Amino acid sequence: MNAIEARKRRGGSTLSERIRKNPKRAAHIDGLVAEATIEHTLQQIMELENVSAAELARRVKARPPQISRDLHGGLSKARVSRLATLADALGYDFFPMFIPHGDVEKRKAVSEVMKDVLSGARQKKAARRAV
Repeated sequence: MNAIEARKRRGGSTLSERIRKNPKRAAHIDGLVAEATIEHTLQQIMELENVSAAELARRVKARPPQISRDLHGGLSKARVSRLATLADALGYDFFPMFIPHGDVEKRKAVSEVMKDVLSGARQKKAARRAV
């Protein structure tokens, strides 16, 4: 029996469709997906740094409605330069990454680079707060 036959035998549903039939699980999955958005991450950083949308708009020389659009789905299609500008205005660095799938050694190397980058970012932040 191949996959198509198995799916027909089950009633034509995929695993995702079967999981989403349970409303509680579907809501949980939707919540996890929402938390993984770039907009959610930016809002968390803004809360952490106590920066309002109006203040962020002032820092990037934009109007507040533009920041509102960014925070409500506009960043999903934003250019990397836009994300870098917003991150810089909040005192953060933004960098996109490509992480190799199967090569364990390459994944470890990327992990080490990330640890170095994050420790450097933490040191910068601590230095800014000390001033």
